[in-house]
Amino acid sequence: MNLIKYLFIFLLIFSSCKKDEIEPAVLSDNFSNGILVLSEGLFQHNNSTLTWINNETGEITYDIFLQKNERPIGDTGNDMMFYGGKIYIAVTGASTVEVLDKNTLKSIQQIQFDYNNQSQEPRSIASADGKVFVSSFDGYVSVIDTTSLQITKRIKVGRNPEGVCISNQSLFVANSGGLDFQNVDTTVFEIDLNTLEVIDTFVVGDNPGSIISDNFNNVYVVKRGDYASNSSELVRINTITKEVTNLGHAATTMALRDNQLYISYFNFNTGTSAVSIFDCFSQSIINSNFINNQDITTLYGVIPYKTDELICLDAMSFTNTGYLRFFNQTGTLTNSLKVGLNPNSIIHYE
Repeated sequence: MNLIKYLFIFLLIFSSCKKDEIEPAVLSDNFSNGILVLSEGLFQHNNSTLTWINNETGEITYDIFLQKNERPIGDTGNDMMFYGGKIYIAVTGASTVEVLDKNTLKSIQQIQFDYNNQSQEPRSIASADGKVFVSSFDGYVSVIDTTSLQITKRIKVGRNPEGVCISNQSLFVANSGGLDFQNVDTTVFEIDLNTLEVIDTFVVGDNPGSIISDNFNNVYVVKRGDYASNSSELVRINTITKEVTNLGHAATTMALRDNQLYISYFNFNTGTSAVSIFDCFSQSIINSNFINNQDITTLYGVIPYKTDELICLDAMSFTNTGYLRFFNQTGTLTNSLKVGLNPNSIIHYE
């Protein structure tokens, strides 16, 4: 979540007096077939939550982390990932990474990100080779050993790094510079996974954020610009030729299924949304209007679900309870489920 969004949320809090009520939680012990949803809450309100959706019964359990651990997650849960039987949650405002047992949702360890007593503000997570990589706003990527759950190395990158992804034997890090919005960063760093050293730098445009890799040696990054005259667009890095290309497609976040890249775009100026589908093999847009904008209030991301469904995360103007919007392969809305405030990540249990 960037500073422009913080300001947007601040204004909305004082202009909106009514929030949706969340039903009382019902404790569930079935974590084998369902969806776990991370909702970040509001910045500096310490109200991030996990919601469990049981696919067999349809039962929704709100704030399941609090029930299982008798404490809140903390302030601004920004990213969530499953790896090696554990769930990792980057909690930016609290400056922690929560490590949970996937089957019980009980905390195994809360890793403090406070190097030299300074809050690092962890942002995004990637994993490879028994390690978890966490970008932090303090300008570093931290390496967590998944056995000891200790931070074993800090790698200096650019200013205020956000999105991270793995391609071949490299970690790619988008450096936003978002905390200095008049002088943002423009770079993506490449880190060799064997040496854990920075080996290359790519200039992609102002304020890079979301980043993802395909199966054809390409890394895609959203350069968010200034949300006004400098538009938010999709940029491609060819990891073999090292060529950087602005593809010119409006983008905010991305998700990959097979060789298709689902690109979500929310226009902060008009409040309109769009979801397009980009074919990574042909390098072309195959559907520029997959989702009807009228079905979504505030598009906060897209996540492929099962084999032929798509979940759109709806933040509902950032101050009301969010929803998961389910769409079929033709882009038709099939279901809506109320979750927490500002949902941003899911894990699908099969």
